[in-house]
This record gives sequence, structure tokens and C-alpha cells, in this order.
Amino acid sequence: MDFGKILKNAWKTVWTHKVLFYFGFLMGIPSILMGIIMGGIFFFLTEDNIFAFVDHPERTPLFLILYFAFIIIFIIFSYVMTTLSFAGVFKGTLDLQGKKDSLSFSELWTATLPYFGRVLGVLFIIFLAIFILVMIPIFLGIFVGALTAGIGFLCLMPLFFLIIPLELVGYLLASVAMAATVAEDLGVFDALRRAWEVVKKKFWILVLMTIILAFLQWAASMIVMIPMQFAQMALMFSSDFLNSTDPNTFFRPVSILILLFMPLIALVQSLGLTYANAAWMLTYLEVSAPETDEIIFDV
Repeated sequence: MDFGKILKNAWKTVWTHKVLFYFGFLMGIPSILMGIIMGGIFFFLTEDNIFAFVDHPERTPLFLILYFAFIIIFIIFSYVMTTLSFAGVFKGTLDLQGKKDSLSFSELWTATLPYFGRVLGVLFIIFLAIFILVMIPIFLGIFVGALTAGIGFLCLMPLFFLIIPLELVGYLLASVAMAATVAEDLGVFDALRRAWEVVKKKFWILVLMTIILAFLQWAASMIVMIPMQFAQMALMFSSDFLNSTDPNTFFRPVSILILLFMPLIALVQSLGLTYANAAWMLTYLEVSAPETDEIIFDV
């Protein structure tokens, strides 16, 4: 498989057809909204507000109920937007490979909706499986560590080094399964079975593609994260911050950092995942094609 050709054509596809970027941006909307909310809270948070809340403990149960309700609603909203984004980019990339010269947002939206539930099912099952596999060694480490005064926890530390490879494999399976769902119009479990067949057949090729795309997304995130870290360090070590006893000296600058950087981080990550999803669709078309077929990618 020609990795360079796939990566190049994925970029050509998303750059030429901006509708894929628009769909990719959907997954960033929840993070942007969260940044605006958090930034607003920190901006208007004062010492008087904190003491007013602490002095009325009867408000705590209502606050906790509203807080957890908001978190649950936000998580559901995030998964819905992420699923729409992923399904739209996969479907758009497929349709633009020689089948259509262009796609409008409304056309792609209509074409994406039939795949929404199935893509959501694939993401949920793989996320649940990875969550269970990750939490087992964590709970085991806590339990054994408590019984052995921490010695057992140290013995189980090598298990934690398996978490990153496990997450990469989960990312690989999810990407191939979503591509199979859209490319072959499969149900959730058929797509997972098909993904497993393809991954077993082309394991090392797909692992290498996973590493390449994960590295590209990490590098794109670092472009934003490094300036943000410098800004945080400059704030924390500034003389005004170190010598001040006014909480606003902390809350107001932090709110500005959140309002500036969280939308930017969300945008960069959305664009990175849009490119990665387009590359995964092209990769799937390549590795799942019969050996005698030659895949020609058109943009």
C-alpha cells in the first residue's frame, strides 16, 4: 500500500471539498461551547461569589443535581455531534471518489443520516470494550495495592503500559469498522466483524497507518498546546499574580486563556480528525479491494 499516495489524496479531498471540513467542525462545537461556558464562569467568579455559595450549604444538593444533569446532557450532545461528523466525513470521502464532482452540506447531511445510528453503535461498543479493559487493571491495582501496602500496585505497573497500545488498537478497529459501515452499508455487528477480518489480513499495514495518523494529530495539537503552556507559565510566574491576594488576578486571566485557546484547540483537533477520517476511508477502500483491482482516487 502506498501510504504517501493515500495521505496526499486524503489532504486533496478535504482541501478541495470544504464541505468535509464543515462536517468535521461539528465535533468541535461541544468543546467550543464548553470553553465559552467555563471562560464565562471564571470571568465572573469572584471571592464574594465563592463565599456566598459556601455560606449556603443547602444549595449544594441542587447544585450537584444540576451539575451532573449538565454533564450527562453535554456528553450525549458531544457523542451525537462527533458521530455526525465522523459519519459525514466517511460518507463524503466515499462519494467524492469519482462518483460526484461536489457535494453541498445539505446533500451530505441527507446522505449521512442513514449511517448515524450504526456509526454511533460502533463507537459505543468499542469505547465500552476499551473502557472495561482499561478499568480492570486500574481497579485491580487499587485493590491489590490496598491489601499489600502499595507493593502489589507496583507489581501491576507493567499492565498500565499496555493502555496506550490498547487504545491505538481500539482507534484502529473503530476507524476500519466505521469505514466498513459506510462503504459496504453494513450493520453494527457486521461492520465490526468485517473490520476484524480486514485488520487480521492487513494488520501491520493498518498499525503503521494508525501510528502515522495518530502522530499527525498529536503534532497538530502540540502546535496549539505549546503556546498555551507558555501563556500559562507566564501567568503563573508573573509578579502581579505572585504578589496579589485578589482572586480576580487568577480568575480573569484564566478565563481569557480558556476563551482563546479552547476554541482553537477544538478547531485544530476537528480538522485533524477530519483529515484522519478521510485517510481511513481511502485506506479501507485500498485494503479491502480484491488483489487484482487497482484503486484510483479522484478528487
